[in-house]
Order: sequence, then structure tokens, then C-alpha cells
Amino acid sequence: MNGVHPYAPVADVDWATLEHAYGDASDVPGWIAGLAAAEIVEQSLYELWGAVLHQGTLYTSTAPAMTAIAALLGAGRSADAENTAWLLLAFAESVRDYEKVGWADAETAALVRSARDSLVGIAALVRPLICDDGPAAAAAALLQAQSRTTDSDASMALVARAVARPAGPVEQACVAALTTLGADTATALADADPGLTMAARLARIAAGSSASTDLDALVTGWELAVEVAPNVAFGVGSLPEWLGTVNTHAATHVLTALPVPDDATIAGLVDIVIGSRADAAKAVRRLLSLAVLPDIEPESMIAALRQCPPTPEVCDALVVLAQRVTAGTTATIGSNSFDTDARADAALALLRAGDRRWPRPMAEALLTNPAARGLMVATSATGRSALGHALASENAPAAPMFVAAILQALRRDPPADPSRDGAGHLVTLLGSWPADAAAGAHPRVRELLGQLPKQAAETLATWGDDTSIECIREAGGGGDATVLLALARLTKGRDDFHRVLDADLRYVESAVLEHWADRTDPRFLEWCRGLVGTEPATAIYERRDQVTALGVLADVDPRAAATGWPVLRGLIDAGAEPIEEAVHLALDWHARQLLPAGAHTDFEALLADLVVTDRKNYAGPLIKTSGVAAIALLDLGLPLPGTPARIAKVVARAVTDKWARDIGFRLTERLTDAPASVRRAVVKKLRSLADRDERFDSTGDIAVEDEQALARLRPILHSLEAT
Repeated sequence: MNGVHPYAPVADVDWATLEHAYGDASDVPGWIAGLAAAEIVEQSLYELWGAVLHQGTLYTSTAPAMTAIAALLGAGRSADAENTAWLLLAFAESVRDYEKVGWADAETAALVRSARDSLVGIAALVRPLICDDGPAAAAAALLQAQSRTTDSDASMALVARAVARPAGPVEQACVAALTTLGADTATALADADPGLTMAARLARIAAGSSASTDLDALVTGWELAVEVAPNVAFGVGSLPEWLGTVNTHAATHVLTALPVPDDATIAGLVDIVIGSRADAAKAVRRLLSLAVLPDIEPESMIAALRQCPPTPEVCDALVVLAQRVTAGTTATIGSNSFDTDARADAALALLRAGDRRWPRPMAEALLTNPAARGLMVATSATGRSALGHALASENAPAAPMFVAAILQALRRDPPADPSRDGAGHLVTLLGSWPADAAAGAHPRVRELLGQLPKQAAETLATWGDDTSIECIREAGGGGDATVLLALARLTKGRDDFHRVLDADLRYVESAVLEHWADRTDPRFLEWCRGLVGTEPATAIYERRDQVTALGVLADVDPRAAATGWPVLRGLIDAGAEPIEEAVHLALDWHARQLLPAGAHTDFEALLADLVVTDRKNYAGPLIKTSGVAAIALLDLGLPLPGTPARIAKVVARAVTDKWARDIGFRLTERLTDAPASVRRAVVKKLRSLADRDERFDSTGDIAVEDEQALARLRPILHSLEAT
């Protein structure tokens, strides 16, 4: 034991002045004390994980709490030593993750430094456990390395345990820690114990080594490495995944050389593709070589290749693999289960690649899969959506065989669980196509008015199918606003439109604004004024409706721009969505001289402030906002405010943000006439982004969208460099 009272660190802290994820940290001491009680230790760990280290986030209470937890653990007082030790290792990993970011704001940087400093004390507090057995002892050894301590006591404790025989998980952890710290391991490895030798190799690789002797030994000793890895690194559930995280180049060498890859290896190769621009090509070649093996599961290879950049070779492989799939399956995430079909996943990947062969595998999935009405298609590495919704989002074109397949799917009986029925999305997809392209679908959609009144009525209205008026009128007897609006769109009757306003319009406001026939209708305009109100709304969809309604009112009566300006200005000043639409409307009013006296200069000043001053929400800066404002200033013929470094920051953040990337590119394209100092700063920043190994974040498949982003960025960058 270390002689430190387990609760001394708790008593020394004014917890009420500190914070965790859910408020002040005055409840933390009780949770820490609960670690010593067998009946509540599980709940205490749950609370500490969720509040003090919520999703890996550091708070002002995190380092003091972890120090107190380490004191309790090191004193042998924890009722669950293994999971308490894991909590400390998770904290150390979070500190490392924060350090990789390189925080610019002083407050966060100070928080990270404090957390780093605390790891030295934590390592000392748990050091006595190294003499014990079990996972907590191994974790205590690893924490010595995580602390980066140069304490001779740490090295002595690690060496003393590393030479113990027979060598097991704790000894392996000690050798790994010594290797990470750069300490001498000759004594521990004198007898060339295979497990200890592998532990040292894995530690060197984790530290960045790509020595061929280590990598080749890892390939030949793969089974042993799989056994040793969980003992020498925190949270290793999959060795291929861990390798890709700590050393992508080493992972590429090893995973492409393994003679008989399993599912974990295939997943590791995909991790390389989505994590490294430089090593992706090698991983893709290996995946393509696996795809042609006769005994490989086509579903697993489709899942892998659909995440790869869609080269002609990848598309060809997806087509061939889809032909080998004969049935769908059921997947489960958590408590939710859903129907899938790898043919549909392959088809969506082909569609996104612009490959015209996509309709056939999609049609085959719909024609032969009994669960076709409820198929969920992969839209990212971990995300799925209803097939019809995914295809509509991709603006999938109509194809005769595909239309026929959708109709076949819609003729199937609905699933027993209504929540798994995607028929409504399929009907909406039909409605996204011209009426003549889906002519054969009209009768079936009318038949579905009884089952899917909203989607069927809306689709028929979009097609302008006035032969369906009476059917829709009957379906709208219940007063549903969507059905009533579809009827009004077809009849164009004022009374039918007015009946829409009498219905419950929650979440239907946008459709009413889009499809109202007579924009001068006094009742419609009064309803629009109600939508606008007197201040910005809270919900995104409500703010979007406010902007649309403001535009409608000003188009009918230009004087409405003056009365609506305070609301529009508030929407823009907040910086939240729909910022682009709000700024666009203000630009329109500015150009048409509709803004009230003084508002022109006020608007311009507001745009300048948005460029140089971040607007924030709970998640941090609203990155899109500054880019939108910068483009608007250029549209007005005004110079961009702020330093060249600020403009470069605005551009770079937008380009790397998955939700603001298009804004970032559009802004960059406009900078060819900017001052040379601005161009140089932007070029320097964008060149580093284009040349880095890490891919951009994405809304879907990371590697696919990153390649698309680079294809757009490079010519823009070349143009800027040439000016």
C-alpha cells in the first residue's frame, strides 16, 4: 500500500466549484465513495463514466476525480478493481485524444495540461497494484506508460514484475510499458519469452515503429499477437482495428500480408481505406483480391467495398458480388432489428458512383426479397435508412425495371411490425419522378390511399393526376392536412385550400408554403404573418418556415420587408440554420431596396461581424455561418473583414466540416481577387489539408466523400496558387 488515505484527495477538493457533464460536481464524492461498496459500485462507475468522463470529454472535475479514484484503487478499496482501472485508462486515452487536437483556446489548453499533469500522480497512486495479479495490475502497469513518467520507482516496479515467471498478462503489460517509456527491457526479454517479445513488438508499433522485423514477425505470429494485444493496450477489441488506429502504415503492411483474413481483418482493411489517403490504395487492392475468392461471403465484401473510393475496379466488383447474393437478411443494432439486402447496398454505392448498372441489383433485391417493402439500405459505415428515402435523397433517376420492381414490392403484404414498413418512402420516391416516367404506377398508388393516405395523396398531386381527385377527397375525410393539401393542389379551389388551414398543420407548414396556389389570398397571408411572429423561433423547421413566410409577405407587399426585418435580422445574428436562406433573403431585400432606413448598413455590419466573430451553440462554433456571411459580403462587392489568418481559418473550418463543405469551396472560389496576403494564407492552409493523410469528415461514406472533396478542392487550390 502507498500510505495515502483513499479519501484524502476527495476532502481536499471544493467540488461545488467544479463541473461535469450535468452541472456542478458536488455529487462526485458520493460516487467515488460508492466504488468501495459492492452493492453500489456498478451504479457509481456508471455515474462517473457518464458525468465525469462523458463520451471522453474532460471537465474541470475530471482530473481531481480521477486522482481520487486512483487513490482508492491503489489502496485496494475498490469493489470492482478491474472496471475502476479501466476508467482510469479511459481517462488517459481521452487526454491523449485531446492532445492530438492541439486546442487553441486557453481554457481548454489549460484543462488538458492539468489532466496530463495529474496522470503522473495517478500512476504513482496505482503503482503498488503492479505486484498483484489480474486486469487491475496490468492496467496499473499501462498507466505508468500513459503518464510518460521518468520516475525511477516506476521503472523498478515494472522491471521487477516483468522478470517474474511464468510470464502472463501482467508481465506482458509491464514489458509494453517499459518499451513505451524507452526503458531497458533486456533483462525481461533475456529468455525470449514469446508473449513478452510480442508485447514489446506491439508497443513499438503503437509508438510509430514500422520496422520490417516487427511487422513481419507480427504477420507470422498473428495468432499470438491477437492473444497478447488486449493485455498491452487499452480497449483492444479487435487487433486489426487497433493497429489501424495507432499505426496505419504498419496496419497496411500486416493486414495486406495475412494469408487467410477473417471478418476482423476485412474490417481493419476498411478502416485503413477510410482513415488514410496514402495507404488506402494498398488496402483496396487487397480487398479486391479477396472479393474474387470463390468461398468469400459476398455480403461482407459488398459491405467493405461500398466504403471504398468508387474506381471502375471497385464498381465492377460490386456488380459481380451483387450477382452472387440470392437473399436478404435481418440486422440488429441494439434493440432494433431491420431488413437488409446486400444487393440494394451495392446498388446504392453504384448509384452514388454514377455507374448506370445500379438499377439491376436494386430491382433484383425488390423483386425477390419477401421483406422488400421494409428494406433498409446502408448509407454510411454505421448508418442505414429506408431504401426509398435513401434513393430520393440521391435523386435516383427512374428506370423501367426499377419502377416495376417498386410496384412489385408495394404489392407485398406489409410487415407485421408497422415501424418496419418502408412502403411510404417507396411511394414518395415514385413521386420524385415525372408522371410519365412512373405512368404504370398511378393505379397502384391510388389503391394505397387507404393504407398510406399522406404519401399516396402527395405523390398523386405531384404528378398532377386530377383523375384521382375523388379518391383523395374520400381519403381526406379525416381532416389530415397533407391529404387536404394534395386535394387542393389538384382542384386549385380556394375553399379546398382554406380547409387546409383549418386542419392541424404541425410539420406541414413548409408544404403549405410551397404549394399554396394564390399567394395574394388574404387568409393565407394572415397565416404567414402568424408564422413569422415577432422573434426568431427555437426549432430549425420553424425558423425555416419563418424565412419562407417573410419572403412570401414581402413579394406580395414590399412594405412587409420593413416590418419583418427585426425577425430576419435576429435569425441571421443567431447564426443557426437556416442561415444560408436567411442571408439570401436579406440580400434580395437589400438589392430591391426593401430594407428600412439604416438597415442596409446594419446588415453589412452584421455580416462583417459574423465573419470575424464566431456564433456558437452547445456543440461549439457554427462553422457554416462565417462562410455564408463572407460570401454575402463578396456578393455585395465589399471586402472581407479580419486578418488573413482569420479568413484562412473560416475557409479551412468550412472545407473540413461535413455540413459546411460546399460553402467552404464556394468561398474559396471567390478569393481569386482577394489581396495577396489573404490568398497566401488560404493557400497555405488548404494545401496542408489537401496533402495530409487524414481524410475529411463526411455525412456518409468517409473515403468516398473525401475523394470527391479532393477532386473539387485541388483545381480551386491550383487556381488560387496561380494568381
